[in-house]
Amino acid sequence: MDTSTLPANQQQQWEDLATTLGVPELITDPRFQERDTRKGNRFLLTPLLEEKLAQQSTAYWVEILNAKGIPSGDILSLEAALSSDQVKHRGTIEEIKEPGIGDIKIFNLTAKFSKTPAEITAPPPILSAHTAEILAELGYSKQDIKILKEKSVI
Repeated sequence: MDTSTLPANQQQQWEDLATTLGVPELITDPRFQERDTRKGNRFLLTPLLEEKLAQQSTAYWVEILNAKGIPSGDILSLEAALSSDQVKHRGTIEEIKEPGIGDIKIFNLTAKFSKTPAEITAPPPILSAHTAEILAELGYSKQDIKILKEKSVI
């Protein structure tokens, strides 16, 4: 388990973590006693914790530590994260049809507002779909835009 996934910031969480990992002497070690000194001495603390964490699987530690109120979890690959039960439940990924392309997956709106609900009703624009329009609003002439296209600037 990667120690970066163990945000034991509260003092009780730190003490529970050290006790659970079998290194209670670190609780009173002046280098790690307070949150700010722990953070400042992370380069010293990390190998001590990793040595203990390496003795069991990530799944083991996640179960044990979460049961003790120490937030922990496995670091997922992007593919695993996007296909997780939570992402499916929240509808984070939505499949929509894009004319000429077919079905595409896009990120849905993840914030759900009861008074102002929203939904995605169209796919994102195709790359450069609005470039000419935006450049025209910025004062570029049709000839300027044509030249930029010819020079592969846009």
